[in-house]
Amino acid sequence: MKDLALVIVILVAASTSALAQSGGGEIRISGCKSGNLLQERDPSVVEEMGCFIGELKTAIAKGDKRRVARLVHYPLSFATADAELTIHSEQEFVKKYNRVLPPQLRDLLLRQETRCISRVGAKGFTIGTGEIWFDRFQDGKVKIFTVTAVVFPDE
Repeated sequence: MKDLALVIVILVAASTSALAQSGGGEIRISGCKSGNLLQERDPSVVEEMGCFIGELKTAIAKGDKRRVARLVHYPLSFATADAELTIHSEQEFVKKYNRVLPPQLRDLLLRQETRCISRVGAKGFTIGTGEIWFDRFQDGKVKIFTVTAVVFPDE
């Protein structure tokens, strides 16, 4: 079972990486070396989070705002360099999609590999250096609960 979960995670990461599109300027994905998802004792957690990231990356690559909105837990905490907001519904998320997930953040997400996901104790899982936070909720679904839309291009 462990081997199967690892193979699924690797395939999801490889297939979704092929969907990445460059959007001008390189995005630095710092913190990737500290990713600890593949060290999880329960292989089903690795598989579940890997599948979630694969689904998120596919929706973003296709520009499917509604599909991305269905992967979010509401209310969603959302922060930029100059504001903190709360998104209350899928409809509001779709309307504010480009503000919540600007092109540079979408590019970072498309480049993210499963091995770079980190569990941060009981707080949940994070991508990159905390740009996206997600976890499994009481209904059993994995969803995004926080977005920090501050991404710094490589210099």
